[in-house]
Amino acid sequence: MSGLCVAIGIWLVLLVKNWPFTQRAVVQALEDRFSRPVEVQSFRRTYFPPGCVAEGVSFLHRTRRNLAPLISVATLTVRGSYRGLLPLNKSVDKVEVAGLHIRIPPKAADDGQRDVFPLTSSVSGNSLAIAEITTDGAVLEFMSQDPGKEPFVLKIYKLKLDHVGEGGPLAFHAILRTSEPPGEIRSDGQAGPWNEDDPGSTPVSGSYTYSDVKLGVFEGIAGTLSAKGKMAGVIREINAEGEVDIPDIRSSRSSQSIHLTAKYDAVVNGTNGDTELHSVQTNFLSSTLFSKGTVAAVAGEHGKTARLEIGTQRARIEDLMRLFAGTGHPPVRGAVQLRAGVVLHPGPQGFLGRLVLTGDFGISGQHFTNPKVQDAVNRLDESAKGESKAQQAADSETVLSNLKGHVDLRNGLATLTNISFTEPGTVAEIAGTFNLRDTSLDLRGVLHTNGKLSDTSSGFKALVLKGIGPFLKKHTTTIVPFTITGTSSQPAFALDLAAKRRL
Repeated sequence: MSGLCVAIGIWLVLLVKNWPFTQRAVVQALEDRFSRPVEVQSFRRTYFPPGCVAEGVSFLHRTRRNLAPLISVATLTVRGSYRGLLPLNKSVDKVEVAGLHIRIPPKAADDGQRDVFPLTSSVSGNSLAIAEITTDGAVLEFMSQDPGKEPFVLKIYKLKLDHVGEGGPLAFHAILRTSEPPGEIRSDGQAGPWNEDDPGSTPVSGSYTYSDVKLGVFEGIAGTLSAKGKMAGVIREINAEGEVDIPDIRSSRSSQSIHLTAKYDAVVNGTNGDTELHSVQTNFLSSTLFSKGTVAAVAGEHGKTARLEIGTQRARIEDLMRLFAGTGHPPVRGAVQLRAGVVLHPGPQGFLGRLVLTGDFGISGQHFTNPKVQDAVNRLDESAKGESKAQQAADSETVLSNLKGHVDLRNGLATLTNISFTEPGTVAEIAGTFNLRDTSLDLRGVLHTNGKLSDTSSGFKALVLKGIGPFLKKHTTTIVPFTITGTSSQPAFALDLAAKRRL
């Protein structure tokens, strides 16, 4: 028994004398691992479990010591085990990092010296194997080659790295939280081996999910978004594809929501956050939109600007009005073709305040959902065909109108120009505005028809229209100036007498 006690005592003396977790040993191991000078402000040992705690750790530039450290750590905690207590330059079980801030240069320094840190190999070849590295609240700054351009900042809520220093790729598990819109990104995959001369060429692959994204922070819309996908490539050019699901997207003015899904194929530059959208297919209700473009930084603007080209292959005007204007009962129905350029600027303004859209559209098979409005159009069309009121009553055909024009949307106000509405014997030209914020209409137009205005109504109104009809005649065509005001759900049609006097 006494022999055992003596042996244990000798082992403890040797252990204390050769304790591997000393400040000198830690600094030496870090300098070998990251190939640069390392400074530590304070240091203490821990024995249960065996390890140490270093505070104020800075990884310096090799020659330019006056510059901010490439890596700074508030607290570095190393945890080992008593399973043999292997020397520190061999392996440790776990490293916990708090207050991690990394500045990643775009490439190696001009003098040929590597100014980035190796993560998967060491300079001396004595690779320190770390079973697990965890960190909370890490900040990564990807420095730009342009000295006047701000770095791209990536904030990581939680990060776990496995198998560090074993010569192959790192396994990572990351959680990122976004503020606008609020949401959480979880990503798992592999990165490396680290390219010491050009970090942007480091391979990366994995999968990701984006969940519980609240869209209500954007003016005019509401709903909860989720997304999932996979990625592969190098940090500078990550190929990503995935799916988006919004089961309850709606206008903030409407209580009725719709289900929207999308599939996308994109390339992401992980060094600056710029994204090139190769294709996006968006489906909602009975409509499909196709788009492509970029989400990238623009000189003079803080944040990313989205620029998209949008087109339709199978879409309905009533679906678009429900999606963008929040119209529960759209006033118009029909198949729509749209080609538009969309720009979404960054900034504190709401969604509609940052959105710019310019494009051309055409609607076929269009008809009004308001029976009174559609009935008047039907009667005018039938009159243009030469039918009497008796014939119109016997043959109540629904007019399928054709409508086309140009739209320019800025700050929530859609300016409509070159709008034309054509049917055999009837042509209408319209221009004006439609406010997406309150759905108000302010349109002016001129109707050219071969029909009789009195055929569009009955009773006293028919007598009035029949009385003013001769003053609106030009050859065999009746020219009727009109206005459309009110809202999209309750439009008000009226003769424009001021315009009539100018005819």
